[in-house]
Amino acid sequence: MTQPPTILYGDFSCPWTYLAHRRLALLRTVGDTFELRAVEHDPWRAVVATSPDDEFEDLRGELDRVRSYLLPGEDLPEVLRGFVPHTRAAVSGFGEAYGGGVADIVGPMLFDAFWRHGLDLDDPVVVRTLVADAIQSGCSPSDPLRRWGHAVAVTGGPMTTLAWRLVRAWRQEWTSMDKQVVPVVVLPDGAVRYGTEAVEHLGREVLDRGLDPGTELVWPEPGPRPPVDGYGRAQVLYPLDVA
Repeated sequence: MTQPPTILYGDFSCPWTYLAHRRLALLRTVGDTFELRAVEHDPWRAVVATSPDDEFEDLRGELDRVRSYLLPGEDLPEVLRGFVPHTRAAVSGFGEAYGGGVADIVGPMLFDAFWRHGLDLDDPVVVRTLVADAIQSGCSPSDPLRRWGHAVAVTGGPMTTLAWRLVRAWRQEWTSMDKQVVPVVVLPDGAVRYGTEAVEHLGREVLDRGLDPGTELVWPEPGPRPPVDGYGRAQVLYPLDVA
């Protein structure tokens, strides 16, 4: 019987989520599976009337705390540009990628876009351009996605009903949990780990498996576009049913 995947709920601008995602990807090299479900947590705007400068300083302060949790050889990149973006556009683009079967390609792209390149993940044009090739290599039946990789609406929302339902379902699942923090990790046995506890748990798993925390990971890249029929429709659709 196949073991269910570990599920990670997280925000692309959260350093703890970045670290949890990297550790799960490292564990995948020895056969584990995991699934990212993106949510916008917005922790840096929790205090009323904070300025963008205050939000950025809050994030810089949090990075010092995250560094204390790094394993030997682990790295936390921080090519930051002096702001903390909302991530609605990134979550929408990831929802489209998930629906098109290319979530494993787009997820690392979005994390690296902020943490390694300082890009604005709330800008629909930035996110759309970043993920276009990956979206076009997927198997969404949506014409804007298949032809142009147009994965984010000008408002920052999803383009398709499927992605809208995914994003809504992920947020409902996350907000129904005991704590609305990120990351949240749901283990294959159903146990739930929150925040720093989740990061520490994954770190122990990495060490227990004898893995090198500093291993440079190779992320998947977009493949060729799927074939289309005489009407321009993708011949292979991603079998996903979301209520």
